[in-house]
Amino acid sequence: MEVEPPEEWPAEQRLSSLKPYTHLAWEEWKDSNAQLRWEVFNTWMLLSSLALAEAERERFAQFWAPKPWTSEAVALRHIFMESHSMRALCAVLRWLRWSHRFSPKAARSVEEGFVYNAGYDRTRRSFQLHGRLPGPFQEQSLHPDGPLQRGEIFECADIEDERQLIADLWTCLRRGELSTAMKMCAENGQAWRTALLQGMLPFCEEPEGQYESAPMPGIDEAMEEMLATMKEEHSDWTELGCHLTKGSQGNPWRRVWKEECFDAAARNLLPGSKMDLRELSIYGFCSGNYDALMPSCNSDWADRCFGELHCLKEWLVERLLEDGQSREKTSRLGEGDVCAEEESAEDTAWRTRKLCGRLAPDPANLNEDVEAAVREEVLQLLQRLRPLPSPEVGCEEASSVSQQFGQLQAFLIAAAWEPQRGKDALELLRSWLRNAQPGKPFALKQFAAYFAVWQKNVLEDHLRTSVDVDDIVSMHVSELLLVASGPLWQDRCLREDAVEVILEHCQVLRPEPRREALASLMLRLGRSAGPQAVAEAVAQTCRGDATPLTEVVKRGFSAFWTRFPEEAFSAITFLVHRALRIDDSSAQEAVVDSAPAGVREEADVEELAFVVLCLLVFWLVARDASASTPIERASAGLSKLTGLPSEDSSGLLGLLHQVGQGDEWRFLRSALDGVVVPLLTDTLLCLCAKDPQRALPLLPAMQASSLWTDAFHSAAASTVNLSDLEWFLLLYGKHRLWKEAFREASAERSAAQAPALTRFGAAVRPGPAVGHAAEAKKASLESVAAREVLFDHARDRLGKERPLLEPLPATQTVLQEGHWQGLQKAMAWRLLLPLLDCFESESDFQGAMEELFVAVADSPWMLKTLDPRHAQALLARVMKTIRVNGIVPLAADAPRAKTSRTIPVPAAAHASTDSKALASAECNTDIGFEVLRAAARGSGSRIQGQGQCSATAIEGGFVRSVKPLPGSCKIFRLRPGFSAHQPSRHMCTLRPSPWKALDSPSRQSIL
Repeated sequence: MEVEPPEEWPAEQRLSSLKPYTHLAWEEWKDSNAQLRWEVFNTWMLLSSLALAEAERERFAQFWAPKPWTSEAVALRHIFMESHSMRALCAVLRWLRWSHRFSPKAARSVEEGFVYNAGYDRTRRSFQLHGRLPGPFQEQSLHPDGPLQRGEIFECADIEDERQLIADLWTCLRRGELSTAMKMCAENGQAWRTALLQGMLPFCEEPEGQYESAPMPGIDEAMEEMLATMKEEHSDWTELGCHLTKGSQGNPWRRVWKEECFDAAARNLLPGSKMDLRELSIYGFCSGNYDALMPSCNSDWADRCFGELHCLKEWLVERLLEDGQSREKTSRLGEGDVCAEEESAEDTAWRTRKLCGRLAPDPANLNEDVEAAVREEVLQLLQRLRPLPSPEVGCEEASSVSQQFGQLQAFLIAAAWEPQRGKDALELLRSWLRNAQPGKPFALKQFAAYFAVWQKNVLEDHLRTSVDVDDIVSMHVSELLLVASGPLWQDRCLREDAVEVILEHCQVLRPEPRREALASLMLRLGRSAGPQAVAEAVAQTCRGDATPLTEVVKRGFSAFWTRFPEEAFSAITFLVHRALRIDDSSAQEAVVDSAPAGVREEADVEELAFVVLCLLVFWLVARDASASTPIERASAGLSKLTGLPSEDSSGLLGLLHQVGQGDEWRFLRSALDGVVVPLLTDTLLCLCAKDPQRALPLLPAMQASSLWTDAFHSAAASTVNLSDLEWFLLLYGKHRLWKEAFREASAERSAAQAPALTRFGAAVRPGPAVGHAAEAKKASLESVAAREVLFDHARDRLGKERPLLEPLPATQTVLQEGHWQGLQKAMAWRLLLPLLDCFESESDFQGAMEELFVAVADSPWMLKTLDPRHAQALLARVMKTIRVNGIVPLAADAPRAKTSRTIPVPAAAHASTDSKALASAECNTDIGFEVLRAAARGSGSRIQGQGQCSATAIEGGFVRSVKPLPGSCKIFRLRPGFSAHQPSRHMCTLRPSPWKALDSPSRQSIL
């Protein structure tokens, strides 16, 4: 059962956060057994060991209370609870012992079996054969120090066995395997060494269970068990309760025993000593004698660090025992029944300096801060052992993976005393990732990201300041994106939870990289799935069914909403930005028939179609999330994005609020009208401007979707332009129906006109086909009817006063004003293309003059909107039809004599047309042709006239754009790079667009 640590237990929380990373590294190391995997696992175990030491203090604090110092065991418990340096040193040494045992470079385990006997059996039997052992205990050669005093009389094999025993004994002490060491000495004929090792155990009068701590149940019991095993099997005498054998209560004379070990080591450091180097190190280990211990701790950085820190820990224990006894005014612990009055003050001070080393008390400074002294010693020895590299040093300059990670581990050990050293560890990781050769191992980037995520939280807790690790984490997120969106994207995202893993990494990122990661993931998935899967997903979404692609997209948005509800709407907005390439300053503007289209050339139509699917699915997620989770954070993010307050409680929304549904519905209404529908409109508009045929198949599915239904049922103001796009796509749909009817009519006419065999009397001659005339006539009528339906559909919109896609007040958009105007012109041109195609296909110039040109001339907005270059293209195509078919219209060569019938362009744009002057089709033909020619010469800009710029006023960092109509003003945030006359009104615009943005007071945009 998972139990979260209490908030007042920060160390327990830190340990719980480390367990998943450590467990994952352990599993990966077991599978690969590579050196890099081992170093990653080893580093996580160092952090876990440090966290466990602090967590144990929190666990002990539940039942521990200060007691009088009646024994060294009680005193050591007080020291453990009160001294951070003591806990940190024990944790680091515990990790160094464990690492020495399980490192891939480690030697064999001494538990594999002993192949020697160090009891001098060969020498003893030799003495018995020569009659030299009448009294074995009186013979000097059988003294424990006999090989040192008279080694020449011992058998060489016995000397070699003892050396092997000493080497294995040192290995056990180096790994903290004290129980194994004692057992090995007892079973190999040197029980006196077992007694020597038992002498280091402090005297304990309390039951062993008093020192056990109850671990906090968590999500990873296996790691808790592994850490408990590390503590039990890789410890030393300061770890109480681990090595007290049954019936043993420790050594009441431990301090006296330790001084004897120190003196023995000091004597054998003198020239002429025959003591083996490893045996000398054993005495140094037991007594904390620096000079005796360090010669055996020089194989690598970890060995040297172990020797230095072990001596420092021994000095710290003795110093804290001295200070505590002085404070508690108790007798000297660890000296049995020795009377303190029999010893002079000088002798006491000498003994203290001998056991406390560099931490010996200074009589001139009685208020010395021991913790600060230990911190200074640790930092100095780490600097001395391995100079800390500068951030510019790359990981390739280290000779091995172990040395690279040794640098990192040195920073982490130092961070136990100075948490800000964690920043140095992050800089070291940055240098590895920045300076490494291409093709860096995935394991390295994974570890760097995991460590950065964990270290960021630790540093922010300690330093109370924000830490930026976006560069480290983003590199690994990019790798995860490639894996999640690859050929196996269904397995990765649906079965292996790749989307959730990516978003877990994104939790430490700033909002911008988070949105970038989500947008990259979605667009990559769309490309991997392919156009057919996207089309199928759109079609299935409207029916409530889910394809694998739809399921992945929904899981992605749902997971993002769950973790970052305040950023959900800005994330979908950023996705549209990415697909439209709005913020790509290097992208070129697309061109439609020699005129700018208002959309980027790099905007891919398949990506835009996929973004339409994303918007449909996002709305489903928003509806579900608003019904099942609190909407406060999402509502705050929506208001921040749009800059608009929540809707008032009047009308229908007020009634819904009264029955308890107002908050959810008002939130959804604001989201729909303020963000989702504008984004759908912008995306669909750009898709139609680039390729209407690609957008046409999406229309039926969109019309049946929840987003489309909710938008139009809510009567949102932003649906006006969406209706224009619907009309535009229906125009192309009707054009497709006419094209099919025309193709069928042409085929029937060709079949009817084909030669056939007919019989007339006795002669047989070819003649016109019979039997196809009726079908040809029927097909022609259907073609004419389809064309009439098409032109009726077009004339209805062309005749309305409101221009196509006119920006409306109080609506949102991600597009700059220049983008929108270019798109309006492109859409006006694309509107004419299917109509022009009808007349070109049928070679019907007269119909073009009487229907198309008249409709264009009579339209209140077409000539204002149409780009002059598009008007020229229209004339060129009409003239091409004339030349191909040999038709020369009167208006094409010379204007009619009756100039009164020719309406000037400004009059066509701004004045009502005389009904009598336009009564005849011939007059309208002249008018349409002349007006179109005027528009082609550039009169369209004069028709449109100059826009009236509204006054602006700066109010405290914002720009208020004063509208001509009362009550229509809007506060806009002033972005850097824009003057007071160029307010930014565009949703999530990350940088100024290179396209000119016109200041139009009739349009409101997000941000």
